[in-house]
Amino acid sequence: MSNGFNSSWLLGACATAALVVVAQPCVAQAQTAAFSIPPGEMRPAIETWIRQSGRQVLYRVDDVRGLRTRGAQGVMDADAALERILAGSGLASRRDASGALAIVRDAAPRIEAAASASQLEDIVVTARRTEERSQDVPVAVSAFSQDSLREKGIQTATDLQNFTPSLTVLGHVSRNQEEFTLRGMGGSGGFGTGSGPGVVAYFAEVPNSASGPGVFYDLQSLQVLKGPQGTLFGRNSTGGAVLIEPRRPDFNGVGGYAEGIVGSLNRRSGEAAINAPIIDDVLSVRLAARFDKRDGYSHDAVTGREYLNRDNWGVRLGVLYEPTSWFSNYTAASYNEVNENGGGTVLLAVNPVSTFAALMTPYLTAQQARGPRETALSTLTKDELKTFLILNSTEFRLSDQLTLKNIVSYAGRQGNTASDGDATPLPISDLVGALPGSYNTDLRTFTEEIQLRYETDRFDVQAGAFYLKERTPGDSLTFQTINPMQAPLGIAATTIVLPVEPYLFPILSVQDRAEVHGDSKAVYAQTNVKLTPSLTATAGLRWTWDTYGGHISSYLPASSFDNFVANAPAALLPTALLTQALASDLCVYDAYLAVTLGQTPSLRYPDCTYPGFEGKSDGATWQLGLDWRVDPQTLVYAVSRRGYKSGGTNPVVTILSPLGQNDPLFPFNPEKVTDLELGLKRDWRWDNGVSARTNLAAFYTWYDDIQVVQRQVFLGSDIATNAQKAHVLGLEFEGLVRFGDRFTLGATYSYNSAKYDEWQTLATPSAPSQDYSGTPFLYVPRSKFSLDGRLALPMPVELGDLGLRVTYSWQDDLHVAPDPQPFDTIPSYALVNLRLEWNDVGGRPIDIALYGTNVTDEEYRVTSNNAYTTSGRVSSIYGEPAQYGLSVRVRY
Repeated sequence: MSNGFNSSWLLGACATAALVVVAQPCVAQAQTAAFSIPPGEMRPAIETWIRQSGRQVLYRVDDVRGLRTRGAQGVMDADAALERILAGSGLASRRDASGALAIVRDAAPRIEAAASASQLEDIVVTARRTEERSQDVPVAVSAFSQDSLREKGIQTATDLQNFTPSLTVLGHVSRNQEEFTLRGMGGSGGFGTGSGPGVVAYFAEVPNSASGPGVFYDLQSLQVLKGPQGTLFGRNSTGGAVLIEPRRPDFNGVGGYAEGIVGSLNRRSGEAAINAPIIDDVLSVRLAARFDKRDGYSHDAVTGREYLNRDNWGVRLGVLYEPTSWFSNYTAASYNEVNENGGGTVLLAVNPVSTFAALMTPYLTAQQARGPRETALSTLTKDELKTFLILNSTEFRLSDQLTLKNIVSYAGRQGNTASDGDATPLPISDLVGALPGSYNTDLRTFTEEIQLRYETDRFDVQAGAFYLKERTPGDSLTFQTINPMQAPLGIAATTIVLPVEPYLFPILSVQDRAEVHGDSKAVYAQTNVKLTPSLTATAGLRWTWDTYGGHISSYLPASSFDNFVANAPAALLPTALLTQALASDLCVYDAYLAVTLGQTPSLRYPDCTYPGFEGKSDGATWQLGLDWRVDPQTLVYAVSRRGYKSGGTNPVVTILSPLGQNDPLFPFNPEKVTDLELGLKRDWRWDNGVSARTNLAAFYTWYDDIQVVQRQVFLGSDIATNAQKAHVLGLEFEGLVRFGDRFTLGATYSYNSAKYDEWQTLATPSAPSQDYSGTPFLYVPRSKFSLDGRLALPMPVELGDLGLRVTYSWQDDLHVAPDPQPFDTIPSYALVNLRLEWNDVGGRPIDIALYGTNVTDEEYRVTSNNAYTTSGRVSSIYGEPAQYGLSVRVRY
C-alpha cells in the first residue's frame, strides 16, 4: 500500500464508520492563522485544529486513541500547526492527487521514537486517569493487550502472576477466591468489616473484582500498577491496582471475532464479540460473550465426584454515544456466572498433639499414597458466584482546556461456597454452604465519581470527589458449618465434655442472618507542571473517610442433637439427652456471652439477639514525582507516594466480649505505607532492524501498622491486628527485543526483600506475646522471572504467518505461615507453555493455534491453609496439570 490516499480510496472510506469526517470546505489555504491548541489528548487537539483552520481532515478513531500531543501555539500556517500536533506520535498527514487530507499511521516516522513504536507494541493505559502510551507514564506498569493475554495463555489472575513482576496471586479456601499481593502488600483484609484488599481492581475506572474466571476477555488492555496508588485510585491500593479496560465500541464499521477452543479434560470454550455502529460517528454498540467448560483434574477417591472443574460464562454490552465533539457517553453492562464443584483440597500434615490427631492420621496416610490429584472429603463442595455491573461514564469537553467527567456504577455480587477445611471424610471443619435461597456472599455496591481536568501547554490538573456505598440486601448472609461436638466450645460453652474417640458427633451451626455495610468518601487533586519542556513535576493529595459495620446472628439447630440421641452408644445416652436439653436451638453468641458473664445460657432460636458492630477511619494519601524526558525514546522518573488502607473491626470480639466495642481487641488500625520509586523506560532501535524496550524500576517501601492475622487470639478465633513496622526493598525489570519480524524475546524479573522490622504479637491466655521482628512477609517470593519467545517459521507471505511461541515462568519459594511448621513454604516451581500459531491462514482473517500449558506437568500448590500450630492440620489445593488443545479464531 502506498503512503498516499487516492480518490477512490477516500470515497470508499467515507462510506464507512471507520473514519471521522468533519464536513468543512475542502479548500487548500496557504494563509497563516493564530493557533491555540493546548497539550493533551490527540483527538480533541485535531478537532480544535479543524475548527481553527477551517480545513477538512479524515482520521481513524482507533489510530488516535490513547495518543497525546504537545499542541500548537502561535501564528503559523495550518500545515505547520498540524505537523506540530502530530510530532512524535507516529502519525502523519497525507494528501492524495485531489488534495484531500487524511491523518494516517506514519510508515516512515520522522523521529526514532516513532520508528521504535512502529515495531514495538504500544499499549494505551489509564494509569493517570487519562489515555496515554504505557511508555509515557512515569510509574511502573505491566500492560497487556487482549492479543498478548491470549498468546500467553492468561485466563485468570493466577496465570497473570507468571508474567507480572512482584505480583503473587494465591487462594486460601477456594482457588477462585484469588488474592493479589503486589510488592508485599495485598490480602483480603480482616475478618469483619472495613479494611479490604491491598490491591484493588478497577473495571472501566470503577472499583470491581479481578479474581476468578471469566474476567479477562474482549479487553482493550489489562494494566497492573505497582506501588501505592492512593491519589487517583483511592483507598486500599497500598500495594497497587489492577485496571481492566474493556474493548469499547468504535465507529470503524461492523466487525468482531469468534473463537472456539477444544482441549484436554474435555474442554469446550467459546468467545465472540461484535461491534456495530448504529449511527455513523454518533452511536455504536459492542456485544461480547464467552463460556468455558472443562472436567475436573481432581477426583474423590470414595464418591468419584470431580473437583476443580470449570463451568462459567459471561456476557458484556457496551454503548458509545458521541453526538458532538464535546460530549461522549459510554455505558457498559456485564454479567458473569460461575457454577463449579470447587473442592480438591488435599491434606498435607497433621499435628500429632492436636485434638483429632489420632482420628486424622490414618486419612493422612491414605492421602499421601493417593497423591495430589485424588482426595476424600465429607462435604459436597461447590463454588457458585453471580456478578453484575452497570456503569456509565459521561464526558463533557467544556473547552479546549477543560473537561468534566462523571462515572456512576451499580454492582452486585452473590456467592455460595461449600468447602472441606480438614480435607478428610471426618466432620471436623466443614462449610456446607448458605441456607436455601440465600448466600454467604451478598453485596450491592454503588459508586459515584466526578472529575474535572484542566490542561494547558504548561500544566494540567485533575480534581474530583468519590463516593462508595455497599450494603447486604435484606440481612441475607447465611452460613452452615459442621464441627464435632468434641471441639472446644463446640456446643456453645455448655459444661459438657465428650470423649474424642472413637466417635465424632457432628454438630450443625447456622448463621441464620447477617449483613455488612460500609461507606467511603474522598476528595482528591493532582497536578503535573512542566518545569521545562522535558522536565515535569507531579503533586497530588487525597483524603478518605470510611465508615463500616454489620450485624450477625447464629444458633445450633435441634436436629443435630436429635441425631446425637438417636445414634449415641448406650454409655453416652445420658450425656446425649443432657446435651439435647441444654443446647437444642441455643443462640450461639448469646450463650458465649452469658457464660463469659457467669450466667446460664437461655436464649433459643428464633429469639436470638442481633448484635452489631461499627467502626470508622480516615486518612490522607499523597504523591510527589519528577519525570525527565531525556529524549523521545527515554523517560527517567522518581516518585514517592503515601498509601492508606482502611482500619476495621473484629466482630467476634464485640459479640463475645463483655466489653463489647470497648474491648481493645475490637478495632484494628488503618495501614499506612510510604514508598520511593526510581524508574527508567527506554526504547531502542538499530539500523539492522533490531528494536528493544527496557523498563527498570527500583523501590523501597516503609510500612506502619501493617494489617496481619493472628491465629486463635480470642476464644479460639482468629482476629486481625497490626504489626508495628515493616519494609520492602525491590527491583523490577521488563524487557523486549525484536529481531525484525523473525524472532521476539520478552523477559520479566523481580526481586523483593520484604521483612517485618517490628512485630510483637498480642498475648493470649494460652500463649505469651511472640516477637516476629525480622521474619519475612508471607506470600512474597524473593525472586521470580519469565521468558516469552516467538520464532517466525518459514512460510510464504500469502499463506499467512506461522510461529512457535515458548513461555517459561519461574517463582521462588513462597512463605505461607508466620511460624515454623510443616509445609510453611510453597517450594519454587517453573511452568512451561507452548503455542504453535498460524495467523491469517491463507491470507484470510483466520487464526489457528495448537497449545500446551504446563507441558512438564509440574505439581505446584495454588492455595494454602496452614493451621498446624492452631487447628492441627495443613491442607492445600494444587495447580492445573499439563493440558493441550486447539484454538480457532475468525475475525471479521
